[in-house]
Amino acid sequence: MSGRTGGGVPVAIRGTGSVTGSVVVTSAELDERHGRPPGTTEARSGVASRTWAGPGETSSLLATRAVEKALTAAGWDAGDLDAVIVASVLPEQPMPTTAALVTQRLGRSDGGVTAFDVNTSCLGFLTALDLSGLAIAAGRWRRVAVAAVDIASPGLNHADLESSALFGDGAAACVLEAAGDGPAAILASRSGTYPDGARLCEIAAGGTRWNATVPPPDPAAYLFRMDGLGVMRLAARHLPGFVAAVLEDAGVGLDEVDVVVPHQASGLGLRYLRERLGAPAGAVVDILRDHGNQVSASLPTALDHAVRAGRLGPGRTALLLGTGAGLSLSAAVVRFG
Repeated sequence: MSGRTGGGVPVAIRGTGSVTGSVVVTSAELDERHGRPPGTTEARSGVASRTWAGPGETSSLLATRAVEKALTAAGWDAGDLDAVIVASVLPEQPMPTTAALVTQRLGRSDGGVTAFDVNTSCLGFLTALDLSGLAIAAGRWRRVAVAAVDIASPGLNHADLESSALFGDGAAACVLEAAGDGPAAILASRSGTYPDGARLCEIAAGGTRWNATVPPPDPAAYLFRMDGLGVMRLAARHLPGFVAAVLEDAGVGLDEVDVVVPHQASGLGLRYLRERLGAPAGAVVDILRDHGNQVSASLPTALDHAVRAGRLGPGRTALLLGTGAGLSLSAAVVRFG
């Protein structure tokens, strides 16, 4: 049984924000740099350009900038926050948490903020959103910042076109508070892991098994590896029922969803949403071409784009949906107030 939250959580998203790395890298440049025939990288990935972090652009710096944008959108400042949650696949450093570093950058030195990281691969933002929503509804926190950040570029294996062509760097955030007497904002959320796909996406080294003191047999184990077709096949087997279940939990039909905000996993994945899952093409937020897959930051960056474009506002409903290593699925149905 998938983990789920139904019945509605009275928590409202008050502001969003996103940032990218400062170095624009086109697919044409990657073709030239890695000796690929012109047009190969874009044709394979669906990405024309992406940004990578420049010198000094750390995870905590990008995440802090995204949180500051979300705070500005809400009309809040850092002193209003009771908690800061940061989602990422790789932290800035093993300890302390990236959230602690972000809290320091925000100037909160008073000890009044709970700060911690979560890692559920590309689905970290949805996990952090779920946790923060439940804690706010329980009265533990009043206002929370949820940020997602990943700097994927240093971990790409450019000998592997499938993975290296796809990824960009960035951060995105939202700030939340209790919805008061308004309608529930997080109508439902659900997650599930299908460990038959545990090895389809991985970075094998860099943890406790293989590391600087116990090196892997192959140094490439420190770099990202994925079987994109295998991920798509396994996800496609489970997604229709999974999406139907979270929509049933929320009490809405797919035709009542105004905007579908997916993790920008790949061009194939986005096409599947439109063609096989039945999501109206115009409802799907697709920023893959000029952002790439930004891992944890991918979905909230797409959410921020939808908000800033005026596609999400009072009374409108969004389906937030993604896949991640594990293989994991996660979704939330959110109504904006």
